[in-house]
Amino acid sequence: MSDVASRTALITGASSGLGAAIALEMAGLGWKIAIGARREARLAETAELAGARGAAKIYAGPLDVTDDASVDRFFEASEKALGPADVIVNNAGLSRFHWTEETDSRWLRTEIETNLIGPILVTQRALVPLLAAGMDGDVVMVTSDAVQHPRPGQLAYGASKAGLENYAEALAMALEGTGVRVIRLRLGPALSEFAMAWDLAPEATRKRTEYWARFGLRDARMLAGDNLALLMPDDVGREVVHAVTRPRHMLLETIELQPAAPKRNKEPST
Repeated sequence: MSDVASRTALITGASSGLGAAIALEMAGLGWKIAIGARREARLAETAELAGARGAAKIYAGPLDVTDDASVDRFFEASEKALGPADVIVNNAGLSRFHWTEETDSRWLRTEIETNLIGPILVTQRALVPLLAAGMDGDVVMVTSDAVQHPRPGQLAYGASKAGLENYAEALAMALEGTGVRVIRLRLGPALSEFAMAWDLAPEATRKRTEYWARFGLRDARMLAGDNLALLMPDDVGREVVHAVTRPRHMLLETIELQPAAPKRNKEPST
């Protein structure tokens, strides 16, 4: 049987995109939902939708995963409102395409801190009450197929996600026998606001795609042309729920989701 009993889920980066979709899927199960992000107005919209979906109770509060004090404040407030979370989804992340000759140390630090240090801070804080109480739980790390297929132009992003997967693997070993599972969700191209910092002008997009094509990367095929192949936020939300509701004796350790190639029109015979 699936483990769909009432639970308390905490999702980072839940103001839009994948994080919001994950929160709404869990709200639909009647779970308590704690959602955090930096954009509070957008976060309030997610909270309203989660309530309409059937969440038992909702806490929505500001959260900057790169700021220790912000993480502590978020956990103190969310645990006061809902109790400890037993499903933790580390979704907050960002990236910006940059050419090799470009240097922006502030952005590189922000990228590493958001994608790697942030999930570690959130996870370490979330585990304190779970382990103290001997509770079962699930920790989900949203990573990227860039771990296995590095993409020039996303050097720091790929490195941060590879580091996150290494941390997740070591954490899973440390948590063996505690009842807390660690799940890696490795994503291919997905529709979200993840790339808001990118130059999305047609010429810039074409230039990036042609650059990736030189290396034979799948993204260059999936993102070229008029029919983009992308995972939808709801796809990701449903997969996370599927993973964390498996019976407790099962573990979906690493899940890789990729968009299927769009169907080509049949070429006329000659």
